Amino acid sequence: MREDVTRHAARARLRELIAASRVGDRLPSERQLSERWGAARMTIRRATDGLIAEGLVERRQGSGTYVMPQPFARLLGLTSFTQDMCERGLVPGSKLLAFRVSPADGPVAGTLNIAVGEPALRFTRLRLANAEPMAVETVSIPAAYVPGLAPADLDGSLYELLAARYGMVTGSASVRIEPVLPDSPTCELLAIASDQPCLRLWMVDRDARGRVIMAADCIYRGDRYQLSAEITGAAFPSAPGRRQR
Repeated sequence: MREDVTRHAARARLRELIAASRVGDRLPSERQLSERWGAARMTIRRATDGLIAEGLVERRQGSGTYVMPQPFARLLGLTSFTQDMCERGLVPGSKLLAFRVSPADGPVAGTLNIAVGEPALRFTRLRLANAEPMAVETVSIPAAYVPGLAPADLDGSLYELLAARYGMVTGSASVRIEPVLPDSPTCELLAIASDQPCLRLWMVDRDARGRVIMAADCIYRGDRYQLSAEITGAAFPSAPGRRQR
């Protein structure tokens, strides 16, 4: 039991050390930490192994243990990528990859709840944080809802643009998330290897009246991005025989 407590204490100190370090910094050796903290080297190794499993550090054979870059955590909700990055002190950016208006086919029309053949705007952007590629997003919008929207308008937050220019505000959204392996074009855009898992987020936004205003298909780098959500008990029924309040 004493060993377990010592290992937890060592892990807590390692977390503090990592928090005070920069990405790419090498941590002191196990021998140095053992002497500094008065703990067995095996205790330091096991504590380090736990943090390696969490992705906080990596051990490089013959070199040492290094601080790893941490994924950006995004809380799922009706916030834009731009807003999310700014709140984390990062500089958001976008690179427009494609932009066209064309007749909606069956799947697109069904998603946007418009007639087949009705014009739909579709564009793809590479989203950046501090100039680093983070996600590839493809958005579809009924063209009739956004007259005059041009490529030059899409260098910032789409949510803010739609609200300010067209009075379109998202009231609710349906979201589906799944792990995927990127195809070759996506690998090149995100500067990742073909075996690097990604997160695919499919979102359909509706206004307060329930009208579909856009659909987005986004692929996020799995090594640099995390998605989280706040869960409340409001969606769960009360225990049998217990009156709701």
